[in-house]
Amino acid sequence: MSSSPHTAAAFASARGDAAVVHVDVALRVALAHAFASRESSAVPRLALALSGGLDSMVLLDALAQWTQSRRDAGEPVAQPLAIHIHHGLSGHADEWLATCEREARLRGFAFEARRVNVPRDARQGIEGAARAARYTALAECCAAHGIDWLLTAHHANDQAETVLLQMLRGAGLPGVAAMAVAGVLPVASSAQLLRPLLDVSRETMQTFATVRSLSWVEDPSNQDRQYLRNALRHDVMPAIAAHVPAYRETLARFARHAAQAQSLLDQLAQMDFDAAHVDASRLQRRRLQGLDTARLANLLRYWAAREGLAAPPEARLDEWVRQIRDAQPDASLTLPHGDAVLRLYRDVLQWTPVYAAADADAAVDDVVLRWSGERVWPLPQWQGSVVFDPVVDADAATQTAGIAEAALRAHPLIARERAGGERWRERPDGHSRSLKHWYQNKGVPAWQRHVPIVWQAADIVFVPRLGIDGAALCVDGPRWRMTWRDEA
Repeated sequence: MSSSPHTAAAFASARGDAAVVHVDVALRVALAHAFASRESSAVPRLALALSGGLDSMVLLDALAQWTQSRRDAGEPVAQPLAIHIHHGLSGHADEWLATCEREARLRGFAFEARRVNVPRDARQGIEGAARAARYTALAECCAAHGIDWLLTAHHANDQAETVLLQMLRGAGLPGVAAMAVAGVLPVASSAQLLRPLLDVSRETMQTFATVRSLSWVEDPSNQDRQYLRNALRHDVMPAIAAHVPAYRETLARFARHAAQAQSLLDQLAQMDFDAAHVDASRLQRRRLQGLDTARLANLLRYWAAREGLAAPPEARLDEWVRQIRDAQPDASLTLPHGDAVLRLYRDVLQWTPVYAAADADAAVDDVVLRWSGERVWPLPQWQGSVVFDPVVDADAATQTAGIAEAALRAHPLIARERAGGERWRERPDGHSRSLKHWYQNKGVPAWQRHVPIVWQAADIVFVPRLGIDGAALCVDGPRWRMTWRDEA
């Protein structure tokens, strides 16, 4: 028996009402939890990443309703901000910006658009480059407006697609772990990230949009199946749904389990880090010798993430483990990774920047400073600066050595590339010895020795990482410390 038109209409109406309630409840619950976690009593400021597509337009409309309901109840609420990122990759980009601004302002939102340049030949691909540029611009905009929470319209289908995408790319547990409702932006930001609709399906959002008579833009590139995510969305997911209707819930549950497993691995890595650490940034290699291969790899992977570095490929991680385990106690290792280097020196492991190596065929010109009270002397040729601090004695019985202010002003300071054969003394009554001797004595590793020597006429005044030459030290009168600030 076929249903009557009245029954079908009633069913459609009920489904529409349910969709509106589902989106509204999801948003309210997420915001309530976010606000409860705040330590400040100030009214939180919210921003919305508004692309103009269906998903973000649904969130825009739902957030507008939430804001109005708070105002109707007499509760304090700040005007929300809609942020649109103009990538310039489509001929329709200007139209999308205009649509976003119109729809945002109609709902009482403040609005800001940011234009970004996306390199089409980026190593991470045009999608990755656009994503990086977008989040950087969003973070800058949030900082400019004092935003506490940035809301994005990620939903349940996005979650499922991301899990499958990461699995196909061979990602480990961090890659397939579930996106959290509350999190952090992938770039440094004072604002936190909130994904309030993660448990809402795309189908529910489409129903919401129909009931609310929303308008949105369609990006033609979303149909381009050369992008793997689009291929999954249009070709793979419908086939999976035909056989496993609850695939979204299943994949979300798998992702949560992966996140829990990764959390346990991180806790284990932190225990191993604590057991081997020399200080907050260095590890004693001999204390790692008892770890098996998998556990050492887990620690190194965790340490790279802790330093803000990308996860090392499996082959590179395996090579790190092999070299670290097989190295002799007096060995030195240099293991490059992105913009950093994992180094082993005197049985201590540490991450360092990629220091520029001295090029014997490209001499660095001398740099001259006629000192007149400068606090910082930038020397970018050597990736650092000389810092001057006045010596202030706590009392007459405590006198700290420094270089006399009169001596600093007497002759120009000359920063000069090492030529070899330079000698330095630690104390006024000490013997001068070669810089190589002192670097070895003080444990200054080879990669930190590409620094300038500061002279006055024919006399060495200051050597970075060693200090002021003993012949220039005094303990009376106005005097200054000189230190080296590494800016690699």
